[in-house]
Amino acid sequence: MKQDSLRLSRSAEDYLECIGHLCREKGSARVHDIAMRLGVKKPSVTAAVRRLAEQGLVQYQQYSPIELTPRGEEYAERVIQAHSILRRFMREVAGLSRERANETACLMEHLLTYDEITSLGKKLPRPSDKRI
Repeated sequence: MKQDSLRLSRSAEDYLECIGHLCREKGSARVHDIAMRLGVKKPSVTAAVRRLAEQGLVQYQQYSPIELTPRGEEYAERVIQAHSILRRFMREVAGLSRERANETACLMEHLLTYDEITSLGKKLPRPSDKRI
């Protein structure tokens, strides 16, 4: 994503990440699916999705599937990639359990910049470097 002034809240990034995963899996996301995955109520999802639509990150009309705009897809991909790098770093370098690594990655992805996260990713062993 080009460096622009858009910086989302933790909650908005979590919604965008969830929508990104659902769009990868199903082609689009629905309010019900987002609510189930995040463990929140549908009205909370609707409010969050409306804010994301106002920021040009998703296309949303009531009762219709939610789709990412090109800008939203780019942002969601960065959040998903950052989470993946951090989760892997916490597992492979810090030695945390799978569950704890995921929880920690969720927290850290909102605190570190994307450049800082990709820098951590460069410290990860390549798959061929792993010793059996």
